[in-house]
Amino acid sequence: MAEPVDTIWMTELFKASPVGMVLFDGEGRVAWANDKMLNLTNLSFNQIIGLDRDESNSFQLTALLDKPKRIEIKPRANQSHRYLSCDYQSLTSPTGAVVDAGFYTDATNLVMLEQRVERLILTDETTGALNLRGLTRDLEPLISRSRRYENELSLIHLEFDCLAGEDNERTMLQLCRGIRSELRWADLICRYNEESFMLVLPETGLAASQKLAEKLIKHLQSFFGNEMPACFSTAVEWERGNDFKMLLERIENGMVVAREKENECVVAA
Repeated sequence: MAEPVDTIWMTELFKASPVGMVLFDGEGRVAWANDKMLNLTNLSFNQIIGLDRDESNSFQLTALLDKPKRIEIKPRANQSHRYLSCDYQSLTSPTGAVVDAGFYTDATNLVMLEQRVERLILTDETTGALNLRGLTRDLEPLISRSRRYENELSLIHLEFDCLAGEDNERTMLQLCRGIRSELRWADLICRYNEESFMLVLPETGLAASQKLAEKLIKHLQSFFGNEMPACFSTAVEWERGNDFKMLLERIENGMVVAREKENECVVAA
């Protein structure tokens, strides 16, 4: 028959665990934490014991008490950004008391890998702009928001007559940088195909989007000079009843008209 484990030895075992461990009291405060958890949170034993919502807010660790599946620990002073994966169990002590326990592992490398994969999936490799998949992900919520709150929402399609191959990729990168420099932080830029960009402009009506398109073309002309590729442009404003597919159909129909005009005017679709 196995001998009972010594309590002091068990405590030392928990302290040496490579997994962060926390015990919560009946009011949800931190009652105990092992050395690994102190290292993961960059807190001292005195700082983490008794940690409640008011105190956790000062350490940006409020999520710790919410018991999520993943915690983001934002950097403080010279400390690095960190993510923790979390698991929780309700344990019954020898006295019959039920204690909530949290177990934490460093998931920073995993999260960084996930973020890198997401960037590769959702962005254009050459320009760093969104690709069509990224556009779909980010535009759908904006359409839903406009549908619900009647917010203005416009799109601009800029198509350039570039050469194929590596020269085209270099030109598209320069064009993307020039366009991005004139956009607001909330605006989105997507590489729609090999020779065009789609811009998404929240809180922007048709007239303002047309003016921006004209401004962008002039800005690019000042940068490229005589080497500026031919540009065709169209703008469209979201209307009630439009979904993602209908918006793109409208703007692509407008691009057909823009190509026929063969000038630098911005066609309203």
